[in-house]
Amino acid sequence: MQAAGTPAGTTVSNQVTLGYIQDGVATTTSSNIATFSVAEIIDVSLATQDAAPVVVNSPDTSRALTMLLTNTGNGSESFSLIRNNSIPGNEFDPITAATGGIFLESGLQTGFQANGPNADTLYIEGTNNPDLAADASLVVYLVSDIPSSLALGSSGQSRLSVESLTAGAAGAAPGTTLTGLGSGGVDVLVGANSATALATGHYQIGGLAVSVLKSVALIQDPQGRTGSAAIIMPGTVLTYSVTLRVSGNGTANNLAFNDPLPAETNFVPNSITVDGATRTDAVDTDNADFTSNTINVIFGNTAAPVTHVIEFRVTVN
Repeated sequence: MQAAGTPAGTTVSNQVTLGYIQDGVATTTSSNIATFSVAEIIDVSLATQDAAPVVVNSPDTSRALTMLLTNTGNGSESFSLIRNNSIPGNEFDPITAATGGIFLESGLQTGFQANGPNADTLYIEGTNNPDLAADASLVVYLVSDIPSSLALGSSGQSRLSVESLTAGAAGAAPGTTLTGLGSGGVDVLVGANSATALATGHYQIGGLAVSVLKSVALIQDPQGRTGSAAIIMPGTVLTYSVTLRVSGNGTANNLAFNDPLPAETNFVPNSITVDGATRTDAVDTDNADFTSNTINVIFGNTAAPVTHVIEFRVTVN
């Protein structure tokens, strides 16, 4: 949405020139100069910039919702900002972040920056209310802490409201005239949105759930019996199978699997497989090894959802 045409306070002048011929002489005459000043239309828009709910953990801290505030009037205007965490239909209410609940984009780095050299600016009502020229926009962040012990998939919303600071404009009926309160002392006309706007942002509890399940199966005993017929005794070969799952949303950083073998077993060399692919026992370019009587598999930063299956063999002492 663009600003409403000619800038507020613009003086428009017009004069008529009349030309005629009298007694063969070309003559002109001019009217007085008619002038008027353009009134100021005050209006504003606010829109969420998050294409989907912002996925958060429970608990979580300083998670930002992103809004775009735009002055859609035709003159410079100041606005106040108000957040509301108690929205009907919430499955949980976000908490205004301990570090501050509303931040203004500093323009130094894209996206919310809580601190550091490119930190965004904490909004303090009455101190740094946004003052925007016609057509100008500003990114505003609602920053929240997330309560603990929330169920996966729970939804919470926070709402940002913006109001013109021109006296009598916010909430007035569209078309209301405020005499002399506009830029340069011109009259104000309240726009279609009543000089107010609001936008609602959504959080959703995602987070990560990491689970591991281990089982053991008989392969063959020293008498040559296999499967369910085999008997566990010294020399019996067993297969351990481990299923590792990362579910939910987000990334498990530095995911690593370590399985120290029982003293009553011996590792069968070169028996490690990861997701069906054979791995070497040495510390080398693949992601698994057998070191210090321990099976090690390094997965690194692992985005959910994913399942890995690790298998290896041992013999009973």
